Amino acid sequence: MKTKPKNIKKLGNPALLIAGSSAGQKAITNASENQKAVVQATASVIPFLIKTIVIVGGGMYLYYRFTNRFVSLKENSNYPISNITNNQAITKAETIYQAMLGFGNGFEIVKTNIAGLNYNAFIKVYNAFGHRQGTVPFSDKMNMVEWFSDQFNESELNQLRFLVPNMF
Repeated sequence: MKTKPKNIKKLGNPALLIAGSSAGQKAITNASENQKAVVQATASVIPFLIKTIVIVGGGMYLYYRFTNRFVSLKENSNYPISNITNNQAITKAETIYQAMLGFGNGFEIVKTNIAGLNYNAFIKVYNAFGHRQGTVPFSDKMNMVEWFSDQFNESELNQLRFLVPNMF
């Protein structure tokens, strides 16, 4: 078995040699000053970022608040008065929504609830329907006419248009 001689000199850690030199000390001082400058620059940017986020967020809130709102229709006095009450309109709107919400489009149920409505009665049902959440998660809210366009094909829409002309 061989033994190592004990008097061999090792190089040691070269990083310690450089850090111990005057150039190494200068580099460490410069790095520390650079870190301070970076922290100060970052701290000066944070208020700008917060203001920007608040302004952009507020603008988006206002935009979506006013563009996605429901605008109710007014009854037309040139047509006969509604042939249903407000409570009947609410019931019909809920029935129509539930028919379209589940599996399938519930066309026959919708057709039955629309049949016999005059112009102003359709307006009442439309207003009672309001904006309802779509079937797809995170989709926009839609009014009754938008739901019809989303759920029914052109042939079914034509049948509904025949029941309540000049509405959609």
